[in-house]
Amino acid sequence: MNMRNVICHYHIFKNSGTSFDTLLSENFRHKHICFDGPFPFFTIDQEQLSRIIERKQNVVAFSSHQIQLPVPVSLDFQVLPVVFIRHPLLRILSIYKFKRQTFDATTTSKAAQDMSFDDWVTYCFSDRQEITQVSNSQTRLLGAAYRQRPLIRKRPSCMEYDIYQAIKNIENVKLLARTEYFGEDVSRFPKILDQYNIEFKYADIKPQNTTSKDLHKSIEERIFNLKDHLSKDNFNRLIAANEQDMQLFEYSTKLIERAPENGFRNN
Repeated sequence: MNMRNVICHYHIFKNSGTSFDTLLSENFRHKHICFDGPFPFFTIDQEQLSRIIERKQNVVAFSSHQIQLPVPVSLDFQVLPVVFIRHPLLRILSIYKFKRQTFDATTTSKAAQDMSFDDWVTYCFSDRQEITQVSNSQTRLLGAAYRQRPLIRKRPSCMEYDIYQAIKNIENVKLLARTEYFGEDVSRFPKILDQYNIEFKYADIKPQNTTSKDLHKSIEERIFNLKDHLSKDNFNRLIAANEQDMQLFEYSTKLIERAPENGFRNN
């Protein structure tokens, strides 16, 4: 009996997930569904995701902001996870711009609308809740163990999570990509998915739901421009407060760059 293979897109906010969901919808139409729980802080654990997959027998691709790695295990289906990693400082700037332009009644949005980027960063570091916006948030989102919430430690100037669990989780992501190299990385996906009898076509797509106007520039150029909008202290604070996310980004880059042409990585 053939195993049912399904794609699960672990949609991280401001990591080009909307653009990828557009590609999924173009490829699979009604066989791609997006879903989230009733509240922003809601999470969908592996057993809950399994029930959703089992109920939606005709669906090939599932997308959610609230599902968490590692993937569920089953005798009836295999999950092929999709994760996009982003340079943490560029992601933080993107969050600020998005929240500044789109009022969603959150404290983050109100602060962004009232403050410059530099002032907003200062404010986030001073607030017990908002510091999560500017410190290692991708490690938190990707660093949970099976059916558990991520481990968290509040440091005086940053948030600390389980980087080893996050690395372990992304090592098992078959469809790993970086926001800054969207086209280059996603163009690998058709060959990978073909091995699981899933037809996926990649075509260049205009970035969706983006606030960035310098996507054509290199990471180095974009960081240089970002630096102009921050005090020296705040820039250095962001660097120090996102060491885990930078480690995750750099490790993801190594995984992708050493992937053989057939799509599988040598661990």
